[in-house]
Amino acid sequence: MEIALHLGAHLTDETQLRDCLQANRATLAQQGVMVPRARSYLNMIIEAANHVASGHGAPDALNRILQAIDAPADARRLVFSAPGLLSKLPDAMDGTRFYPGAERRLAALRHIFAGQDVEIFIAIRNPASFVPAYLTASRVQEKGGSGSEIVSENLRWSELISEIRRVWPEAKVTVWCDEDTPFIWHRLLRLVSGIEPEHEFTGSFEWFKSVMVDGGAEKLAAYLDRSPPVDEAHRQRVISVFLDKFCDEDKLEIDVSVTGWDEMRVDVLSELYEEDTDTISGVDGVTLLQP
Repeated sequence: MEIALHLGAHLTDETQLRDCLQANRATLAQQGVMVPRARSYLNMIIEAANHVASGHGAPDALNRILQAIDAPADARRLVFSAPGLLSKLPDAMDGTRFYPGAERRLAALRHIFAGQDVEIFIAIRNPASFVPAYLTASRVQEKGGSGSEIVSENLRWSELISEIRRVWPEAKVTVWCDEDTPFIWHRLLRLVSGIEPEHEFTGSFEWFKSVMVDGGAEKLAAYLDRSPPVDEAHRQRVISVFLDKFCDEDKLEIDVSVTGWDEMRVDVLSELYEEDTDTISGVDGVTLLQP
């Protein structure tokens, strides 16, 4: 069985990929693809992973998960999409690392899904925007999170990606920059679901409401419906034009005041992020999706 694990990262997708695929569950089911709701499996997988990590094992965990999500016997592919599979949000970062507890969790997940054809999907985000978003997240603030212990220049997504490859070498890994999502969104839906639909996924343009002024996403959908793109490059050119015209800067603005950074610090972090992305592109066994 194929298992697609969309592990976030936190503060990137905000469930939009899972929600879109679930809106197309009837079409997906016809091709043996199931996208269960996170509440049907998240706690069960985490509990099983904790048992494995503690050395107690989790016998028959996968069969129990399949029963819990009511997976049909002929299911070809299961899509589990939740950043909570990797960690809780407050544990997504410490002073110098993203997901410092990832090694044990990944090893446990590998044990649970042993023998399956696993693909891992994960988005990364510029630390210059990830850190302030993290510090202002309510779940982090409730635990007393502050930026005083964060050495932002040391944060490298490539360390996490390399750890995934080391711990789970047989799993395929696909990575993309959250900032590139509008240009690769439809490709992501196809890759994660594992199907190539004849038409657009229902609701696939809902994502663009998160970055466009009111009505912009609808105009983009209507245009591409009238003039279907001939290829991905054509689609990206159209999306770029519509983003230039209808982008809502207020929705993209990040308040870095919580960090105390100045503009120069933000620029440095952005440059380091670009270098880190280049590093990821060279990691063996990793596909970096780019426009």
